[in-house]
Amino acid sequence: MSLQRAKRNATKITYSVEEENESDSSSKQNKKKLKKTTKVTITECKKKVKTQPLLRFSPIAWSRLMNVGKLLGQIDTAGILNNDEIDSTMQSNDVGQMNIYKEWFEGDYKYELDEKSNLIKPLEFKSNLHYLHQFEKRIQNRYYWDNEQVWKDLRKLFGNTYIRCRSAQDYNCLSKVWLDGKVKIKPIMDIFNSQIEADVKNLMEIDKEFKVQTTRWPVIPDKKDIRSYQEIYNYEPNPNQEPYIEQIREKLSTSKRPVRCDKDCVCFDLSKMGAFSYVNITWDSECPNRKNRVECLEHEGTDQPCMNMSIQMKQHQVNKMKQEENADVEETPCWGIDAYTRKVIMNILPLNYDDAQKNKFMEKLLLAINRPSDKENAYDMSLACDYIIKESKLMSSHYNKDDRKMAKQIQKVIKYDSEGFRIHTKGFGLVCVNKQGIKNNSLIIPYLGEIYQPWRWYEKQDFIKKQMKEHNQKDILPDFYNIMLDIHRDDIKGIDFLFVDPINKGNYSSRLSHSCNPNCGTVTTVSNGTYVIGMYAMREIQYGEELTFDYCSFTESKQEQLQALCLCGSEKCKIYYLQLSNCKEYNGILDKEHCFLTRNAILLKSCSDNVDKSNEDSELYSKYRIGSSVLNDCPLWLKNWVGYILKFIDQERQTYKSELNLKYEQTAEVEQWNHFTATQHSEDRIQNLIFTLDKIKFFLNNSDSSEPPISIIGDSDLLDSFWKDYSSGTSSECSFFNELYQLFQKHNQKKMIELIHVIYKKKQQLHDYKENIHNIHRQELLITRMLFLTLSHMLMQQQYTFHHEALSLILYMMAYTYTYFKPYEYTGFSSPPIEDLEWRKVGAFKKKCKSEGRAYSSQFVWGQLIGWFKQTVAAPQASLSQDRRGTLSYPAISSFDKAGDKAYPFQQSKAQSSRSYFIQHLLDKPSYMWPPETASWSYKNTYKIYGTILFEQFYSTELEEDFLDEVLASHTKDYDQKFQLFVKYESKKFKHSLELFDKFKEIFKPYIGDNQLNYKDVIVAPLRYRRCKFENNSKREAYIESLRADGKSEEADLIQKFPFISYAI
Repeated sequence: MSLQRAKRNATKITYSVEEENESDSSSKQNKKKLKKTTKVTITECKKKVKTQPLLRFSPIAWSRLMNVGKLLGQIDTAGILNNDEIDSTMQSNDVGQMNIYKEWFEGDYKYELDEKSNLIKPLEFKSNLHYLHQFEKRIQNRYYWDNEQVWKDLRKLFGNTYIRCRSAQDYNCLSKVWLDGKVKIKPIMDIFNSQIEADVKNLMEIDKEFKVQTTRWPVIPDKKDIRSYQEIYNYEPNPNQEPYIEQIREKLSTSKRPVRCDKDCVCFDLSKMGAFSYVNITWDSECPNRKNRVECLEHEGTDQPCMNMSIQMKQHQVNKMKQEENADVEETPCWGIDAYTRKVIMNILPLNYDDAQKNKFMEKLLLAINRPSDKENAYDMSLACDYIIKESKLMSSHYNKDDRKMAKQIQKVIKYDSEGFRIHTKGFGLVCVNKQGIKNNSLIIPYLGEIYQPWRWYEKQDFIKKQMKEHNQKDILPDFYNIMLDIHRDDIKGIDFLFVDPINKGNYSSRLSHSCNPNCGTVTTVSNGTYVIGMYAMREIQYGEELTFDYCSFTESKQEQLQALCLCGSEKCKIYYLQLSNCKEYNGILDKEHCFLTRNAILLKSCSDNVDKSNEDSELYSKYRIGSSVLNDCPLWLKNWVGYILKFIDQERQTYKSELNLKYEQTAEVEQWNHFTATQHSEDRIQNLIFTLDKIKFFLNNSDSSEPPISIIGDSDLLDSFWKDYSSGTSSECSFFNELYQLFQKHNQKKMIELIHVIYKKKQQLHDYKENIHNIHRQELLITRMLFLTLSHMLMQQQYTFHHEALSLILYMMAYTYTYFKPYEYTGFSSPPIEDLEWRKVGAFKKKCKSEGRAYSSQFVWGQLIGWFKQTVAAPQASLSQDRRGTLSYPAISSFDKAGDKAYPFQQSKAQSSRSYFIQHLLDKPSYMWPPETASWSYKNTYKIYGTILFEQFYSTELEEDFLDEVLASHTKDYDQKFQLFVKYESKKFKHSLELFDKFKEIFKPYIGDNQLNYKDVIVAPLRYRRCKFENNSKREAYIESLRADGKSEEADLIQKFPFISYAI
C-alpha cells in the first residue's frame, strides 16, 4: 500500500515566500507542488530520510554574567543572601534607617512594622527567588536576556532576604551589600548588555539557509484566494472516455474479499482496532479484515456498528466541514514555522528544561499560533506567546506555568530581532473543531479526485511544463495534490499503480498540509471489491489541532529541495518537504552495471529472442509481484525485456545492500536499516518499470503494431547500407562507400579510391562461387571489414588536408563492429487532448490552458525503454537521439572534411594529445555520448543503422572483457600486428576458415607496403597447441620456458611471437 506524492516532470522552481501572496497555492508549502511521488502510504519515509542536524548556539554573555553572583558572594561576607536564619554580628553604619528597602519592592505594597525585627516590611510580597544560589542557577540556565531582567531579580533576591531579616543589624548588613554591589555590578551589566546583543545576532545567523526568504511579510491569505474544486463522490477517470474508463475500472477492481467477523471482533471499537504499522505497511489489528486492508462486510450474531466499514457506509459525510453544527473539521487559514525559527526558539529556551519538555512546548506553541480566536494576527509570534501566558493562568487550560515561562522567554528575545521568529502562512488547511477531538483510527474522508493511468498522468505533467514555458512561468509551478494509488502486493493480479489528482475535482481531503510528524495518513483500502484511498487519523487529534499528513515527496534535483522548506515546525521536521531520491551510491550502480550501452544491448537481445522466458523469470515475477495487471497485452519481446530488467533490479538491490553493509559497522539495527533502504530503492525501480510498461502498452495499442522497436539488420540490408549503387559518379547519399569515395576524390586520394574499387569488384565476384547466399554475405562483410582496417592504416601513413586521423580511428573501429540494428517505423499518433486544465493564480493573471493532445513519434518506444528508470523526460526519443551520438552511431563521413578542424570529442585543451585523450575517454566512459561542442562532428544517420565497437563490447558476450582496450590500444601499431588482432576476433566471432583468409590476403598486399600477413601462424597456433588461457604474463613466460626445456623451441617461439593468443579452440 504505498501512497507517494506522484512524480512529475522535474522543473526548476524558485520557491521564495514572496509568493506567499498566492496563499493557498504557494503556501500549503507549495503543497504537492513538485514531483514527486507521494506514496499513499505513509511509507517509512520518516525513517528513510534522517532529520538534518542543526548547529548549536554557543553564547558567552552568561559567562560574563556569572561574575555578578561571584561578586555578591564576595561582598556578602556574612552569607546572608544564602541563609534562612540570618544572624549577622557584622558591625555597620546605621544605613538601615534609610529607605533603601523600598528599592527592592516594585509596586504599591502596603507596609507595616514587624514587631519581632522592628523593621517595616511589605505585606503580600511573593517571589520564588530566595537565595543567591538560585539567582546563579538562573544565570546558568540563561533566563536573562537584558539588564532590566537581572536588576529585577536582584531586587527580588534582596527583597526576600530583607523579609528574613530579624534585626536592624541584619538590615544594615544587607543594605551595605546592596550599596557596595550596585557600584561594582554596573560595569559587568554594561558588558553583559552589549554581549547579549552580539550573541543574539550570532544566533540569528546560524543555519540561515533553512530560513524561508521573502520580500513581503506578513502575508494573510484571503478567502477569495482559496483554490476551488468541483466536489465529486467517486473517482473520475481521465480521459473520461472508453476504453480508458474500463481500463481504470478493471485496475480498481479486486478479487480480495473480507472474511466474516465474529461478535467479539475488535472492529467494533476504534480504540482496540490497532495502530498502522509503517514496517509492515498495514494495520496491526486483530481484525483479519483490517489487517488485510479490507473493509468488513458481514458480522456474526451482532447488530453493533462496525468501525471498519466507514468508506462503504459513507460515515465520512458526517465529518463535514464547518457548515453545520457538530462538524469535525473546518477549512481555515493555517500557519507554521520553518526549521530555522524552530531552531532559534529551541536555543533560547531555558536550559533547565530538557529536550522533551521543549518539544512538548513547541507542539503547544503551534496550537497557539493556529488559535481559532485570532486568525488574522496568527503571523505574530508575540501574540501567540501572549495567548499562552493568558491561557496558562486558567485552571482548565491546556497550558501550564512552564509553558508560561517559556513563552515569556521568547518575548524577551523577540525585541532584539523579530526576523528570527517569523510565522508563515500555509494557506487554507483543515483544523479539528470537534470539542471532543477526533479519535485515533477514524476515517477522515476518502481521498478522491480525477484518476489517471501512468501514461496519462505523465502526459499531463509534460503538458503543464510546456504551457508554463510558453507563458514564461517555468520557474513558478502550479500546485499538485496528487497521490499514487497502488494495488496491494497480495492481489492475485499483482501490483499496479494509478494516480489521483483532486486539484480540479475532489473533496476537502486535498486541503491537508504536510507535516513531518503528521496526525493523519492515507491507506489504500478495499471497499466492496474496489480500491479506495482512505485518509485516517493515525493518533488522537485534539480540538484546534491542524490535520496533516506526510507527503513523502521526493525530487531528483538538489536545487528544488533547497527551495522546498518545510513549515511543519515539528520535532521530526526534515527541514525540507522534498527529499532527494537520487542516491549517488545507488545510481552509481546503475551507471556502472546498467549504463546506456547495456540497456540497449538488453533491449536488442529481448527483441531478437523469440523464446518465451516467462517460466525462467517466474521467481522474479513472484518476488516483485509482477502479474497479469502489468503483463497483460505485453508482446513476447516486451515480456522478455521485463525479465532482464527484473534481474538487474534484483542484482542492484543485493549489490547496494552489500555496499551499505561494508560502509557501516554492523549491528542488528544497522542491518535492518540497510535492508529497508535497499528495499525502498528497489521498489522505486519497480515503480518506474511499471510506469514505463503502461506507457509502452498505450503506444502499441494506438499504433496498431506490437513489433519490437529495434531488430538486427540482415546481412543483405547491411551490405546495401555499405555498398548500394556504388560507383564513382553516384551521389554521396546512397551508401557509406559512396560518401567515402566523394571525400577521397575531393582530396585526390587515388590509391584509396583504387582499393575501394578493387574490393567492390571482388565483392561482386563472390557471387560466382557456388555457395549459399548466407555464406556469400558473410564473406562480403568480412572483406568489407578488412577494407575498413586497411583504409584506416593507409590514412595514418601521411598527412592530409582533412581530419585523416579521426577518420582513420572511426574506420578502424568499424573493422571491429559486427552487430548492426535498425529501428522499427511505428505509425505516429496523438493522444486524446488534455482539456479543462485551469492554471492556478500565478502573479496577476489566471489563464486557461489550450486543449492539446500529445504527439507520439515513431521512436518513442525505443527511447522510453532505454530511459525506463525515470519519468521526467518529456521526449525520450529526443534524449535517445542525443545519447546515441558516438555510442550507437558513428559520425558522418562529412564530419572529417574540414581542413582546419582537427579536434576530438571530450578534448579539454589544445595542449592535450587529443586523439589519445579521446581514446582514453572511450575506455573509461564508453557509454557517454560524444558531445558536439569540442568536435563539430555530424551524427546524421542517413541509413538509419546503428552499431559501434562500443556497443559490441556490451552486446557480444563471446568477446573478451578487454576486447575494447586491446583493439583501441593497437590503432597506431604496424599493420601486421593489427591484422593479427583482426584475425583473432574474426575467428572468435565467426569461425572463418583458413582458406578464406588465404583467399583475401593477396588483394591487400599492394596497398600496405612490405608488411607480411602472417595470418596462418595466427590461426594455426591455437589449433596446433590448444593452449589454456594464461591468467597473466608470468604464467605465459613460465609455460614458454617449460616448452624450451622440453625441446619444443618452435612452439615456444610461436607463443612468444603472438602473445595475444591465449585461448583454447
